[in-house]
This record gives sequence, structure tokens and C-alpha cells, in this order.
Amino acid sequence: MSISPPRLQPPQPHHARPFKKRTVFAGSSAVAMACLTQATLAQTVVPADPNRPVQLDEIVIQGASAAGPFGPDSGYVARRTLAGAKTDTPVIEIPQTVNIIPADQIRVQGAQTIGEALRYSAGVAAETYGAASRFDSYVQIRGFKADMFLDGMRLPDGSATADWTTSVVEPYGLERIEILRGPSSGLYGQSGPGGIVNMVSKRPTATPLREVQVQTGSFSRLQGSFDFGGPIDAGGTFLYRLTGVVRQSQTQVDFMHDDRLFLAPAFTWRPGDDTTLTILGQVLRDRNGHASFNYLPTSGTLNPNPVNGRLPFNRYAGEPTFDRFDRDQAMVGYALDHRFNDTFSFSQNLRYTANDIYLRALNRNGELQPDNRTLNRNAFRIDATARAVTLDNRLVARFQTGALAHTMLFGLDYRNEHSTYDVGRGGAPAIDIFNPTYGLAVTDPGINFQRKTADLRQLGVYAQDQIKFGGFIATFSGRYDWSSVQTRTTTVSTKALVAATADDRAFSGRAGLSYVFDNGLAPYVSYSSAFQPTAETDFFGQVFRPLTSRQYEAGIKYQPAGVNASITAAIFDIRQQNSLTGDTNPAHPFARVQLGEVSVRGFDVEARARLGEGWGIIASYAYLDHEVTKSSVAADVGKRLAATPVHQASLWADYTVQSGGLAGLTVGAGLRYVGGTFNGTNSVQVPAYALVDASLQYDLGNASPRLAGARLSVVAKNLFDTYYVSQCGNVPGCTLGSRRTVLATLSYRW
Repeated sequence: MSISPPRLQPPQPHHARPFKKRTVFAGSSAVAMACLTQATLAQTVVPADPNRPVQLDEIVIQGASAAGPFGPDSGYVARRTLAGAKTDTPVIEIPQTVNIIPADQIRVQGAQTIGEALRYSAGVAAETYGAASRFDSYVQIRGFKADMFLDGMRLPDGSATADWTTSVVEPYGLERIEILRGPSSGLYGQSGPGGIVNMVSKRPTATPLREVQVQTGSFSRLQGSFDFGGPIDAGGTFLYRLTGVVRQSQTQVDFMHDDRLFLAPAFTWRPGDDTTLTILGQVLRDRNGHASFNYLPTSGTLNPNPVNGRLPFNRYAGEPTFDRFDRDQAMVGYALDHRFNDTFSFSQNLRYTANDIYLRALNRNGELQPDNRTLNRNAFRIDATARAVTLDNRLVARFQTGALAHTMLFGLDYRNEHSTYDVGRGGAPAIDIFNPTYGLAVTDPGINFQRKTADLRQLGVYAQDQIKFGGFIATFSGRYDWSSVQTRTTTVSTKALVAATADDRAFSGRAGLSYVFDNGLAPYVSYSSAFQPTAETDFFGQVFRPLTSRQYEAGIKYQPAGVNASITAAIFDIRQQNSLTGDTNPAHPFARVQLGEVSVRGFDVEARARLGEGWGIIASYAYLDHEVTKSSVAADVGKRLAATPVHQASLWADYTVQSGGLAGLTVGAGLRYVGGTFNGTNSVQVPAYALVDASLQYDLGNASPRLAGARLSVVAKNLFDTYYVSQCGNVPGCTLGSRRTVLATLSYRW
């Protein structure tokens, strides 16, 4: 496997009405420099006073209950979150559903993608497109596409490039994954009504950390991983973390690879007790062999083929000598935290992201020919890039006014994203999909169809007050956004240019009330709204109107005292205006259209526990009553949302033997149920399916003291190799789900 660095380019110049971004960056930089200067001056040497008592450094012993909002967490229950309020807050005090997947769960269940890590979360559809790695980070929450964040800042979502430049995150590089359900624009700005997924990167550690892993398994998988961290100097002023993954693997689909190189260095400088500067970077390089866009005909997947039966999991509809899918992704940024005094603290996060995609692939063109075996195909070529700068500043004040305790937050964030999306398409030879012969000649169409650029800029100011009075906690959040979207779409054959600009501004917010009883019970109610402009255009190059939404939610949280457990249950009512769905016109591939209004009402419940005597349990259930409530096309009213199940449930349990000859052995099993779904036109219904997972882990140190720190694990996903269809599209075609995968991992930590 050859290794080459990703192609990095600076953001391109913009032509839409400019924000005063120099003022934004200059002001933010001034605050940051002031924090660092104060911290540096605080280190000035002062002569010792012999009459003054010596004050020793404070030693903090962290257990499971002391884990902060960045982790690391012990077991399956995390009690504090930063994503829920942009302040370090107990989960039980957030008037919205917050669920957290710790690194322990990712490890025990053997999750290799973000989608796999979210499998056991209530109402989260994270593997809609089955084994297609292009959609690794495509997640739906409560029926709507989730917005993906890393360390509290939005990742490029691919909205201007038909999702091709959506950022992908390696789960081995994460400390935890946080899910904030419901509209979140009151703090995060442009976002959808389903919620956000915030992934927390591994950070430098104050204690030495050394781990190496080797993994093998299904589809000739071979992977090596490492995670090193600790102090650089004796005083712990400088810390580091270096995490990496190298993988060569085939997949369940013939000729499709899953090769990855991932490297994430991090460095922390602590010039004083009150200041921390952490630099975070990562490089990710994927080589998949082809587009992982393996749509197969409905006849032979969803429906039995009347002549030839069913297509197998490994069937490939492309051409191995033609298809190619390369992804290069790089990020670099920093997180600055400074505590001025007991009242005020300041944080600033900055990140630059560069994503490059090169695609050349064949895709099915409609259903089978009358012989029930010949599949027509088209050739596609896509070159796509995304360059994004995100900046978030937060000032927190904690103080009292009489009997009221306040945690006030003031923030300003800025986002600048430039995308390019160049498309070519042409003819390709048909294939006998039931008895394929590969190696047919295919002509690269080049970029002969469309070239598109998109510039999206957003500036937001926000404020929040979390007010405590006895057991009551009132939360009020408000935000005002200015956004500008400019697109330029050129038809290559005619040189015709369609330029579109959309300047929008909106207020969004959240109001909630909770009451936390002494026994750990916390009922709450909340209202929240969202505002989501998009750089996406319709097939004709016109920018879509901003999506707006609101949610009413009522729920209850329970964290029993003295028990490492958490239960969250909520009912909700969501409405979204100007919702987007797939274009049903076969001549408009990858395009979308705008509906009027959609409604999702339902409830979800999730329980997590790490109990005494070695038991771990995760259980969830979600019910979604969803439909189109308004549309310019009367026939659309009353239809179900695409690829959205009404019922979804899961149960995971594991047990670690505490004593005897099998001490250190962990046995786990899980059941996942996903209800039936429809395509966008509701003309095709996909049946429900249920899958079983299993896990065996053994701490080898229990077998011999010489093996202390070594652990062996074997994980099986879809244990019984159940054949199922994950979804079907508007244009005839379906994707198959993930078949049985067995992985064995040997890790050593010292």
C-alpha cells in the first residue's frame, strides 16, 4: 500500500458579500494572546519567603465519577457533557436528551466505523446504506440527518457535493461520542431538527499511556493500531498524544477494498494552572478501490428474481479495472482554555479542514432488462473538494444573584467553507449481474457534465443562562446567525452558467426547565428551534431555501445514587419546513428537491448500566410517527419519510467473570431490530430485520503475570449472517446490509 500525503489547498477566494472576517479573527486572536500572556507572566519567578508556608501542588485522583466532559469514561455511563450546553454540565441537568457512547463501549463491541459505534443508540439510523463506506458518517436521529461535529465544531457535511465530501472520522481516535437530540441551533447555529453527533478526540494525557494493537479477521483484514501519550518533561508542562491506524482489507463486496491510513498527533502546553493550549491534528487517507456505491437492482435483492433467485452479498455491479474511490482528509487546529478567576473562563477552538475526493465508477441504470439478468450501467466521474475554517469563542461566567446560581455563556463563532463539485457521466456496457464477466472496456467520461463551486459563510453570536434554584434548573439559550451562500453551476457542454446567492439571518433558541430530585430523578420540559441554510442546489443550480424547524420535548432522566447507571426517556414533537428529499427524476442523479413540511412525533428511551459483579447493559427503544404534512405536490402529503423506521430497538449485555479460572473473561451479546422503511416515493417498502452480535474478551494477565496488559478479543457482527436489505432509493435500486464479520484483536498496554 503506497502512502502519499493528502492534497492540501488554501481556501479559494469568495465573491459573495463579505463578512468582516478580519475583525472576527483579529478580535479572537487578541483575546487568545491575552490569555497566553497572562499565563506566561504568572510563571514569573518570585523569591522564596522563609516565613511563608510551602504550598504543595494539588493531587487529584480521578475515578469513574470524576471523569470530565472529554472523558476518559469508565464503563458505559458518562455523567458530564460539554455538547449539551457548551459548558461542563452534568447530563442530568440538560433539558434535552443527551446520550454518550464511551470508548469502552466502542472497544467491547468492536466498532470499526462511527455507524457501528452508534448501533445501540435509541432512534439512531447510522448504517442506512449498509456496507457502503462512502456513507460511514451519514447518521439520522429522530428521522432527520444529523449534523456531525468533532470537538464541538462542525465538520464539512458535503451538502454542496451530494455528500461526497462528508468528513469521515476514525473511531480509534476518539475518547467518546455524544448525541444531543433535537434542534440545537440555539448554541450551534445552522443545524437540523434531529440533533447533532459530537465526537471527542483523544487528547494528551498527564500519565504515560502506551498501547499497540494488531487485528485480523473477515475479508483478509489486517490492521495495526497504536496509541501513545504522556508528559514530555518532568514537570508535566508539555504533554503529547500520538494515535494511528494502518489497514489493508477487502470487504464483503468483490473488488472493494477498505484500506486506511490514519495519524492523529496532539500536543498540550500548560504554562500555568489556569491555562491549557492543545494542538490537534489528523490525516486520513482511504483507498476503497471503487465508490462503495453498490446499488443493486430491486429484483434479486428486495424481491426474489423470478428466474435467477437472489443476488449474494458479494455481488459487484461495477468494473474493477475502471472503478476508483480515493479520499484524502486533513485537519489541524487548537483548543485554548483559560481561567481568569473563580467567575470567568474563556475557551477558543479553531480548525482548518481539507477534504479531497476522486471518484470513477459504474453505477446501475434502472432495473433489469426483460431477460431478468442484464443490468444497464452508466459511468460516473466526480472530483470534489471541501476547504473549511471554523472558529468558536466562549466566555463563561459563574456567579450568584441572591438565591440563584448562574452559569452564563457568551459566544461567537464563524464558519467559512468552500466546495467544488465536478461531474462527468457517460455510457458503459451492460452486465449479466447474476453471472458477471468483468474486464469490459469503459471510457472515462472526464468532467463533461457539470462544474459547481459553493461558498458558505456563517457568523453567529449566542448567549445562554443556566439558572439553579434549589432543585430547579432553568436553561435559556438564544442565538442570531448571519449566513451567506453563493453557488456557481456551469453546464460543461453549453458553458451555460447559473449563479445563485442566498443571504439569510435568523434567531433560534432553547428554553427548558428541569427539576433534579435527591434520589437522582430529573423530569424536564423544553422547546427548541433550528435554522439551517444549505449550499445544496437543485438539479438546475438554484439554492434551496433555508430549512427551519422546532421541537417540543418532555422527558425524565434517572441516575440512581451509588449505582453506575443512567436512564433517559423522552417524548417529542418535531416539525420541519422546507425539508429536502431525493429527486425522483432518473435524469437527475444525486439531485434533491424541496418539500413543504414534515412531522415526526414519538418517544425514545435508553438505559445504560455498569453494575457490580461484572455486568454491563445497554438497552434502547424508539418509536417515530413520521409523515409529510405539507407539499406543493398533493400526492406527497401523508407519505412516510425515506429510510426511516417507525420502530427501532436494541439490547446489549456483557458479563466479566470476577473470580476462578476464567477470571478476566468477558462474554457479550447484542440484538438489534430495525423496523421496515420506505423509499422517498413510498412505492417500495423494505422489510424489518433483526441482527445478533457477540463478543469475547480475555485479559491475558489473569492467565499469567508475564502477560499483564495484554488483551485478546473476538467480535462477531451479524453473527448468523442474516441476509437483509438496508434501504431502497427512489430510482430503482437497493443496497444490501453488512454480512457476518468476525474480527480478532490482540492489544497490549503498558
